[in-house]
Amino acid sequence: MTGPSQTRAYVALFLVVCLWGSYPAFSKLVLSDLPPFIFAALRCVLASAFLSLLLIRRGLLDVRALTLEDLRAFTILGFSGILISTTFTYLAIYLTTASNAAILQASTPVMVALGARLYLGERLGRLQWLGVGCSAAGVLLVVTRGQWAALRLEQLHTGDFIVLFSLAGWTAYTLYGKRVLTLHSPALATTLSYILGTLMLIPLALLTAPLFPPPRLASTAAWGVVLYQAILGAVAHVWWYEAVRAVGPSRSAIFMNFQPVVGVLLAAALLGETIGAAQVLGGVAVLVGVALTTRQKEKAGG
Repeated sequence: MTGPSQTRAYVALFLVVCLWGSYPAFSKLVLSDLPPFIFAALRCVLASAFLSLLLIRRGLLDVRALTLEDLRAFTILGFSGILISTTFTYLAIYLTTASNAAILQASTPVMVALGARLYLGERLGRLQWLGVGCSAAGVLLVVTRGQWAALRLEQLHTGDFIVLFSLAGWTAYTLYGKRVLTLHSPALATTLSYILGTLMLIPLALLTAPLFPPPRLASTAAWGVVLYQAILGAVAHVWWYEAVRAVGPSRSAIFMNFQPVVGVLLAAALLGETIGAAQVLGGVAVLVGVALTTRQKEKAGG
């Protein structure tokens, strides 16, 4: 691997993580015009179309060779990664603050490590378990806003718990996807999971539409964010997989630590959200937990 290639990979990783970090704040702006499931459906339809065009340009030999078992695997990816993770992330942001969503999403590597322990049988060292505990304490700080004893049930944000539910979907998508990617290219897996997940999402969006205010489809700002997240989000998936292939998953995962920083700063700048001491401490605890968890994994791999 040449130096310039690694540099391009690191630049791509930084841009991708900044893009993902911007999602909560920009989504919060749009959710006043579009209900969360409608927003998710529009984004995923556009992203599916864009990814399909990219796949067609690469050729359809891989598609023609697919079996029913392959389609079942891609359906599982679409259900966990698109229907659960992507869709319910928008519902979570609708019901909580953008800064809370950004901070809680930073615990993704820890949830993946726990999922790998349960699903793949990967062993967690003492340092990893310490990281899991530290991250869990940070999540608790953010969710309760530091008021563990005095907090009443009605003061909790339902969206905070939905964020964690959506992260469980992403964890399943990541872990099951590791097996699928041993047989299929990232482009094929991403495209078909998007298409199949979107097909499941559209009926859900139509059924839940009466539960939310009617969408304002004439909003140019809303369409701008939908296109931004659909097209650049699709490109980001491709860049992410290519960068992971270039520098490895462990180094790539480190860049995820930038995501909550970008998310919190944008939430304050665009939405005027105030960041309390509990959120700051909770975010630091989550990031320390991620650092401990991934550090132990790197040592074990080396």
